[in-house]
Amino acid sequence: MKNLPLSLTLAALSGALTLKSPAGWSPAVRRAYVLVPGAATGLITAAAVLRGARQGRELAAAGRVDLVTPPDSAAAPSYVRTNKGSARKMTFTLTAFAAAVGIISSAFLALSLLVDERMETWLRRRGATRPRYVMAAIAALASLGMDQILDAREAGEDKDAKGPAEG
Repeated sequence: MKNLPLSLTLAALSGALTLKSPAGWSPAVRRAYVLVPGAATGLITAAAVLRGARQGRELAAAGRVDLVTPPDSAAAPSYVRTNKGSARKMTFTLTAFAAAVGIISSAFLALSLLVDERMETWLRRRGATRPRYVMAAIAALASLGMDQILDAREAGEDKDAKGPAEG
């Protein structure tokens, strides 16, 4: 682990947050847990995608970049629009994509509540007197494990980037 104090802090935080059961949350808090991050993810995605499309059109219109149109083509670059209808269609498509990202994000959060509840029930049936403690330990160990895996992968990529002569 590259940054041991940070890794341990994040693992402890993961475990600590797991100790509180979402089953005790009010319906309003559960709804907010699912919908607010999904809406934020959708808005951030919309802003990023629309900004990127605008920058691409500006660069293409200035003739500085065109990554889509083949060099031997007589057609205008794909970012250069010829009518307003295509602008509305593109905006609608990008907005629908951003909405889908937000909905998928909310769906995963809703699924996480269900998995949490089922895991706690499963542990209780197996005789765990304090299933949240077991789940917290699993979350902390998973956090440390993922950190180790990502560091190993990054070290492997750095070694591959240097090449055989330097590594």
